[in-house]
Amino acid sequence: MCYTISINLTKAALEKQFGAKTEKLRDFKPRYIVSAFSLPELPAITTEEPGEFVPLHWGLIPYWVKDEKSAAEIRVKTMNARSETIDEKPSFRESFKKRRCLIPVQGFFEWHELGGKKYPFYIHLKNEQPFALAGIYDKWVNKETGEIINSFSIVTTAANPLMEKIHNSKKRMPVILPAHSESKWLDINASVQASKDLCLPFDEIEMEAHPVAKIIPSKSDSEQSEVVLKPVHYPELGLFFN
Repeated sequence: MCYTISINLTKAALEKQFGAKTEKLRDFKPRYIVSAFSLPELPAITTEEPGEFVPLHWGLIPYWVKDEKSAAEIRVKTMNARSETIDEKPSFRESFKKRRCLIPVQGFFEWHELGGKKYPFYIHLKNEQPFALAGIYDKWVNKETGEIINSFSIVTTAANPLMEKIHNSKKRMPVILPAHSESKWLDINASVQASKDLCLPFDEIEMEAHPVAKIIPSKSDSEQSEVVLKPVHYPELGLFFN
């Protein structure tokens, strides 16, 4: 699963890493922690505008949703899309075929369960570089107000060995796209199977993770301080993650 990310990146850093312009990100600010449950608006590179970052809301609302009440109900269930069934589920299959996106992050958070308690971990690349998560998106129009909401879901896959240790309850992880696969993910002319083949567990050798303070809530992003990324030692975890 993936419900909490870090996008402590400036517009300049986004442009440098991904080669896309940021003029349309008028309200974007770097953030140490972002929770999907706050329904945030985040930068994305889409199949429709591969040379531009555009703002999308986390929590996909399919175009066919009838009303505002239904939209509010479905978006909390579509923050993630399982890659194994993404081409089958009604909420995702059309977006998977026609509307894919890249979600840039600096890292993400996941929770380890031990003895009935949860311990947050921060996961990032060893080289400290930003990277892209695979996403799908859609455009929904509120027929009552005319409001347009562009929204996305992060694609997930089976956990690699590192993430199996950390996310030991669900054993899932977001699809991290190597740089050479980013354009392939955005290519909607590729076959369904070729696109699904990109949804592999990322190589754990290129990743690092450490426990962080429990001030990290699972459904909020109110804490905006670098302290949320700092390593914290929990004696009860022993040497398991060292």
